Amino acid sequence: MQRDIVPGQLVKSVAGRDKGQYFLVIEIQEDKMMVADGDMRKVQNLKKKNIKHLKNYNLVAQDIAQKLTTGKGPTNGEVNKAVKDLVVGLEG
Repeated sequence: MQRDIVPGQLVKSVAGRDKGQYFLVIEIQEDKMMVADGDMRKVQNLKKKNIKHLKNYNLVAQDIAQKLTTGKGPTNGEVNKAVKDLVVGLEG
């Protein structure tokens, strides 16, 4: 199990129907990650992904991470904007 993944971190799906899509980790459960992108996969309906099927990046949406650690759930718009901003930073 990768212990270096934290809530709010950017990950990319490397397997499954959503292969190639970017998500933020919202919740960590043993060897599964609960992820959302705020668009196709909403915060209210998290996607459970096997940790082996995710590529993690050393990028964390700090505002989202802070909301998650304080128990406040981020909105879909906030998650979607954070994903887009992190991906632009990654590719640009």
